[in-house]
Amino acid sequence: MTDLADQVAALAAEVTRLRDHEAIRQAVYAYARGVDRGDATLLDPAFHDDAEDDHGNFRGSKADAMAALAKSAANPAVTASVHHIGNILIDLRGDLADVETYFMASQRREEDGRLWTRMRVGRYLDHFVKRDGAWRVLSRKVIDDWSRLDEVVQTAREVGAENNHCSRGPDDPSHAVAGFADLHRHPHARRSSED
Repeated sequence: MTDLADQVAALAAEVTRLRDHEAIRQAVYAYARGVDRGDATLLDPAFHDDAEDDHGNFRGSKADAMAALAKSAANPAVTASVHHIGNILIDLRGDLADVETYFMASQRREEDGRLWTRMRVGRYLDHFVKRDGAWRVLSRKVIDDWSRLDEVVQTAREVGAENNHCSRGPDDPSHAVAGFADLHRHPHARRSSED
C-alpha cells in the first residue's frame, strides 16, 4: 500500500487531468456557441491568437476566422444556426492535446422566398495547447463526413410565432440569463456588472 503522500499526489494529478479535459470541452462548446450566436467575442476564447483554421472551404488564421464569422453572421439568408457537439476524444499529453470532436451543424436559410435546412456533419481535428493556464485550439482541420441541403415543405405545426425563437445576435434569449451570457466570452469583452 502506498503512503498517504503518494495517494494525495495521485489524486491531485487525476483532478488536474479531469480539469484539463473539461477546459478543452468548454473551449469546443464556446466555439459552437460563438458561431451559432454570430458573436466573435464568444468564439475568441476557443483559439490562441496564432491559431490556424482549415475548414476545407476556408483556410486561415484566427483573425481570418473571426472575419469569416462576422461575414456569416451578417448574412440575412441564415436565420438560425445550431451546432450539436457529439463525441469528444481527448489525447492529453501535459500541456498538449489532440482532440477529435464529432459535430452536426444545421442552419435555417431563407433564399429566393424559399426555406432551406442545411446540414453539415463531420469532425474537428484539433491540436490544443495550454498557455498561461488556458486550453485553446492552436490548429484545426475540419473533416466533412456528409452534408445535405433540403427545401422545407412545412414547418412543425406546434412551433409558431408565439414560441421563443433564437437570434444570431445579442437579442438571443440566452443573453438574458444572468452570468451565462459572459461565461465563455473573452475576459476583455465581458460586460461590467453595471450593464
